[in-house]
This record gives sequence, C-alpha cells and structure tokens, in this order.
Amino acid sequence: MRLKFTEEYLSAKLDRINRMIAEQPLMYRNRRKDEYFIRFMKDGKLREIHPASAKYKEAEKRFFYIRDLKNIQKRLRSAVNYKGNIVIRNDIRAVLSYDEYVKLVPHTTKDGDHPYSHKQFYMRSRFEVTMAGVLDSLELEYKYEPTLSINGYLVSPDFVVYIPEFDCCIIIECEGMTDELSYVNKNGYKFAEYLYSGFIFGMTLVVLQGGRTNMPSPELMRNTVVSAIDLLTSYYVLDKE
Repeated sequence: MRLKFTEEYLSAKLDRINRMIAEQPLMYRNRRKDEYFIRFMKDGKLREIHPASAKYKEAEKRFFYIRDLKNIQKRLRSAVNYKGNIVIRNDIRAVLSYDEYVKLVPHTTKDGDHPYSHKQFYMRSRFEVTMAGVLDSLELEYKYEPTLSINGYLVSPDFVVYIPEFDCCIIIECEGMTDELSYVNKNGYKFAEYLYSGFIFGMTLVVLQGGRTNMPSPELMRNTVVSAIDLLTSYYVLDKE
C-alpha cells in the first residue's frame, strides 16, 4: 500500500509556498506580434521588459520560477483541506539546517566505485539510483554522498535530504551488503556518531537494508521516506492557528 503525506505536512508545505509567492512581484508574460515580453508591477506602476533588454533573461527566469510556485500551490490546494497557518516549533535546533546544507558538496565524479548514474550524479549501486528516483518522485531536494563532519568525524551519507518546511535535514543510508558481517561492523561507528549527534532513527535518520543480490522495493523505499517525514511533521508542528 502506498502511504500518503499527512495533511499537516502538506499544509506546512502550502504555507511555505504561499509565503514564497507573496515575496515575489506581480509578473505577466505577454505576446505582441512574434515577441514575448514581461510585464511587472513596480512602485505601483505596470512596467515592461522586452527581449532586447539586458534584463530580459533574468526577468523571464523569475517569471517561470513564480509560475512553477503557483502550479505547486494549485496542486497542494487541491490535495489538502487547508485550515490556516501551521504553527511550527521554533525551539528545536536541527542537527543539519539550511546553513549547513548549502555548504555540502555532492559527489558527481565517475570512478571505479561509482559506475551508475542518475542525472548529474554518479552512484555506487542500483539501490542508490532507485532511491534517487524515489526522492525525485516525492519532489524532495537532496545531495548525494556529500562529506560532512559529525562530532569531528567525517562521514559521507548516501543522501542528505533537506526539508525546508522545518529547516532540517534527513539522512538516508542505503545499506546494500548487510548480509556481510564485515560490512555491518565497518558502518557501526558511523551510525553511533549519527545517533550521538542527535539524529533519530526512523525520523531524521532513515536506514534501508539490502544484500548483495537484493534490495527493498521502490514502494517500500517510498513508504519509509514518507513515514519519516510524517513523523518529523508530528515532531515540529504544534497546532493550527
């Protein structure tokens, strides 16, 4: 059975999209003869930018950005019974917030250990490629195998997923050889560091297990990620105003 995000999470997501749209200028893209131009409001006046202007590409990029936000807004409004702003706890210090997330550099280099590819990433296994596809389908932002310091110990999680609604990150580890004791022992210290630094199993630390000849189904991967985000939502969301 395919799990769904809770109304609380979707409402928190809609709240964020509403705020992002409110911060943008009112823009239109119109066509005159064979030429598109951008109209926008500035200082209470309707202004135009034409393709010949040096500012046109930047204005067009912003127009499409706003349009994409409004499409997301429309989808969320049809999917959730929205009853007002979501109250998010502000007394939680995330182990990894946006300030740390933006500094992380994903692994994009092809080498002998990374023979598979997904978009701009070279990955170690089909397991990870499948997980990346699941994260894409859930429209989640992530970085693949960035190196980060946890209590002075350098680790490279398979995926660091940023959850902007709560300004925190989820780490996802695809443990592909748990049928080998040496592999399990090698990774034990890394998981101890995750837990000691404040990551929580099943919520901000998601671990999926497989073997040399098997891996979880895409549906199980998806359900595990959805469950973690829904649990995270119950941790961060206080109530509706």
